[in-house]
Amino acid sequence: MSRVTIQEVAERAGVSPMTVSRALRNHPNVLPATRRRILAAAAELGYRPHPLVASLMASIRAGPRGKTPSETIAFVTVDARREGWRHGTALAYYKGASERAAELGFNLEEFWIMEPGLTPGRASQILHTRNTRGLLIAPAPFPMDAVSLDWENFAAVAFGYSIRRPRLHRVTNHQIHSVRLAVRTLRERGYRRIGLALEQAADDRVDNNWLSGFLYSYYSVSSRERVKPYVPEQMDEKGFKAWYRRHRPEAVLAGDLKISRWLGELGESIPGDVAFVNLDYYPEAGKMAGIDQNSRAIGAAAVELLAEQLYHNVRGIPEKPKVLLVDSDWVEGPTVRGGRPRKRTPPGP
Repeated sequence: MSRVTIQEVAERAGVSPMTVSRALRNHPNVLPATRRRILAAAAELGYRPHPLVASLMASIRAGPRGKTPSETIAFVTVDARREGWRHGTALAYYKGASERAAELGFNLEEFWIMEPGLTPGRASQILHTRNTRGLLIAPAPFPMDAVSLDWENFAAVAFGYSIRRPRLHRVTNHQIHSVRLAVRTLRERGYRRIGLALEQAADDRVDNNWLSGFLYSYYSVSSRERVKPYVPEQMDEKGFKAWYRRHRPEAVLAGDLKISRWLGELGESIPGDVAFVNLDYYPEAGKMAGIDQNSRAIGAAAVELLAEQLYHNVRGIPEKPKVLLVDSDWVEGPTVRGGRPRKRTPPGP
């Protein structure tokens, strides 16, 4: 007789698998009525926890005085340098993943797959020898066609879209919503001519979702308010300044902080003459308005999605990969004014 799964309990109770998992752990975020409904559904179906779940929960209940967590998951990095990923968004992913892994009773260890001389077969063998079944695949610094491992031996979750193959479960920011949040907030402040400046590779890394979200807004306004997006193959000062002089946007959305410096070199004050919004805001970048992609929450969600596979002993490339999207928050900052900006005359055709 096959074992009843958390998914089946979730369907019977009308909730998500993660809610079932939390209810079975008596998590305080689950309402008492919901927990009672889930427990009733589990009893009706004859659900029994997977042995790995019981082991993990025992480790969590033991707290700081308990034994070492029962399983290690790997944070697999693909940068050319071992420490090359340790900044910005990727580092926030790692911190969020590390915190959530500890809460669930896992160890999280870095694993540099690009180490010179390390073949995919040897990397897979090392992970197998360490009894590491779960992998979090860190984002690549540029769009990457594939990462090779003996995937049939592992459960895996990738961050974002920078690694195209294999088609794994993914967790990422909802960039389409993020750029629309930025545009909507600016328009509420009175800004009308809003531009996007983004290097093509940066947009490719997110499956072109930045540009997709911007184009929705672009075609939702009158032709006089439209600013053609600047998405060059390589972002350079001369090209950006030429684009800015031609289109004269009232606000610029960008993920590259040097663009704010170029605006200053053009003699423009921020936010007096033009607003600047950082699409990849993180506190270390300095005080500015921007989009917080909630990268730590993305890291935590990736661990939860990986744990779901481990609980059910699921390995290999999924037949139907899931993409879990995490929304952003707007961050106030001195590079965007709260009131209406002064009117600017749009350029001619």
